[in-house]
Amino acid sequence: MTEFLVRVLRADFDECPVSNATLWGEGTARLLNFREERFLDEGVDPWTGESLDPFAGL
Repeated sequence: MTEFLVRVLRADFDECPVSNATLWGEGTARLLNFREERFLDEGVDPWTGESLDPFAGL
């Protein structure tokens, strides 16, 4: 399974083998657990704590 996920992230297949191509060719990915998903709903980057709004604070 790990090898498969790495190959999806690296786009090592002739075509994307899954129906959702969100991670296809991304190169890297990070896990976001269900508790941290609330940060996205609040507009906050869960890894940096910064706002996802590029105009925040202007």
